[in-house]
Amino acid sequence: MTINSDTLLQRVQQRIFDEGDLQEGLNEVYHCVSAVMPVGKMSWLQFHYDLNMLRVIAQATEIGGEKTNFTYNLPGELIALLCSRDIPEIYLMNHPEKDPLGKEICNRAKLFDWSSLFLNFQNHTGTYGAIMIMTDRKNRYTEAHGRLLSGLKKPLQRVMDALILDNETRSPHPKLKEPVKDKNEFFRQVTRRLCGHLDLQAGVSQCLQYLSRFMPADALFVRQREPEFQSERVLAESYGFFHQQTGTLIPLPIPADTRRTPGIRIINRPEDSSALKLYMPIFGSEICCISMPLIHKERPIGAAVVGLEGRARYTEEHMQLFALLHDPFVLALSNNIRHREVIRLKNLVEEEKKDLAEELHCTAPDTIIGGSLGLEKVMENARLVAGQDSPVLLTGETGVGKEMIANFIHWQSSRKDGPLIKVNCGAIPDTLVDSELFGHEKGAFTGATRQKLGRFERANGGTIFLDEIAELPLPAQVRMLRVLHNKIIERVGGTESIPVDIRIIAATHRNLEERVKAGRFREDLWFRLNVFPIRIPPLRSRTMDVPALSDHFIEKKSRELKIHPTPPLSPDAMARLTAYSWPGNVRELENVIERELILNTGGPLTFQNLSPTPTHEEPAGHDMKTEDILSLDDLFVRHVKKVLVLSNGKINGPGGAAEMMKIKPNTLRNRMKKLGIAYGREKR
Repeated sequence: MTINSDTLLQRVQQRIFDEGDLQEGLNEVYHCVSAVMPVGKMSWLQFHYDLNMLRVIAQATEIGGEKTNFTYNLPGELIALLCSRDIPEIYLMNHPEKDPLGKEICNRAKLFDWSSLFLNFQNHTGTYGAIMIMTDRKNRYTEAHGRLLSGLKKPLQRVMDALILDNETRSPHPKLKEPVKDKNEFFRQVTRRLCGHLDLQAGVSQCLQYLSRFMPADALFVRQREPEFQSERVLAESYGFFHQQTGTLIPLPIPADTRRTPGIRIINRPEDSSALKLYMPIFGSEICCISMPLIHKERPIGAAVVGLEGRARYTEEHMQLFALLHDPFVLALSNNIRHREVIRLKNLVEEEKKDLAEELHCTAPDTIIGGSLGLEKVMENARLVAGQDSPVLLTGETGVGKEMIANFIHWQSSRKDGPLIKVNCGAIPDTLVDSELFGHEKGAFTGATRQKLGRFERANGGTIFLDEIAELPLPAQVRMLRVLHNKIIERVGGTESIPVDIRIIAATHRNLEERVKAGRFREDLWFRLNVFPIRIPPLRSRTMDVPALSDHFIEKKSRELKIHPTPPLSPDAMARLTAYSWPGNVRELENVIERELILNTGGPLTFQNLSPTPTHEEPAGHDMKTEDILSLDDLFVRHVKKVLVLSNGKINGPGGAAEMMKIKPNTLRNRMKKLGIAYGREKR
């Protein structure tokens, strides 16, 4: 891409001379130049040979251009070199540590990895100014970049001369700052710069550039107070020409001399303030500042600090001027705090949404094992009703997979993009049922400090799955009827009728008809829920599903237990699994496989301890052995102790218990600690 010099000159003249807008002229230049070469910052420099001074009269970055007035004293020999007529028009500085001006910037800015390109302007006395283009990293500029910049000399010099003329008009002496003629306009301009960005750093940078015209300023900081840590965190920092952003946004201790939140104050010597000493590595021992606490709703939320190289350079007049900006700084900081909180909550919601989506997607239709075998009729009915909004009642013994079928119906329905809210009615205390299902208003009861949305309201636009519906208390059943009939709820303590667009899927392992006869379940609610009943058969009546379910759970549990490789089944293991009647259904099968994987010491899974006769069919007077009623933890303790005997108490390494059990040593230690199995020093 190339830039037409005459076109740029025409734009610059229109902005500066026709419209009187130097700032827009700076923006035009920055955007044109940054389109053809790397540019981090453009600075317009004016050299004062008689004062040994470099003056930064304007800067432009991606966030905008701004007139400035940063002044720096330089060694006499350096200013003489810069003002010399012998200096070339285009000057590349790709290795700043080897250049006189580059060394000065490196030493004062503590900044070493950068490149720069100069376009110098001369008159009859010598070089009076330059445009300095800086970017990060060394060796970024080439002779071709220099030729491009040289081709733009005419419009760039026009901007330079306009800036010098404007400064001379406003302040006759280079070291003098512009007077603030209109404090309201000063306040408005600072507010626009500080609060015109969601990015606090960008606002602080523009604010410092503007402030430099009216008061001495090399740096500007905004800090947030964190009382719980007795610290302040630097949220934004900006430096003048010789200093760059450090990027070290770390907690800083609140010094004892500022913890009581004094008013705005001048600190003209670093030894007078422990807070100011924190900036000495940046500025050196010669530093002064004005520190202004930021108070929001009678509470300190942070501080704004303007700093300067040198001692005792700030006056009462400077402090009064800076004090005018308290409210804009408070507004910018409080907005930034709220903005970051919104981002945090948004990210939290996105993470929760992602987690929920992953959890729900794992029950997609192709993961219903047995859908073409023992559950063929169930899946056929589920597909038929999925496209409707009618209530569904899922029945069957505990552990048959009612929740899986509910997930399937939701994901096959037109509501699949809406929420699927699951409620275990039997797990909610009777006193909290109404609050959980229908929500409550703030102050509805003791402890209701805020409004809460109930499960029905959260399910709006989607599906609510009411598991163990038979356990719902009778008073809650009455309110459930209204939801089914009118699709309207009322929060506890509220009077507003809230419409909800939901599809209800209920499930129970109880015989609702018998509970209706016993007066423990409302008959009219049963009729409402029983529109489309689906009974899920127990696993003992669909043994053809056992092989597929077993393979699935062995793979799943091996992954969860970090067992590699996945152990195979012994030749007669599947016969044992299919011969068992599974009174606990699919859930019991999953638990048995997990236990077998934990107890397995290597080799195929045998399921030797699985009795073909179900426990619930044992005669009432059967004399059970102790081993038959041991818990899984008790079995694991016994097994580990036997393995420890074989390994002579060794856990790690070859022949150790962990190797025998095919699990990681740390995993074994953690389980032993949890179950109280002594080892190592504890054993002794």
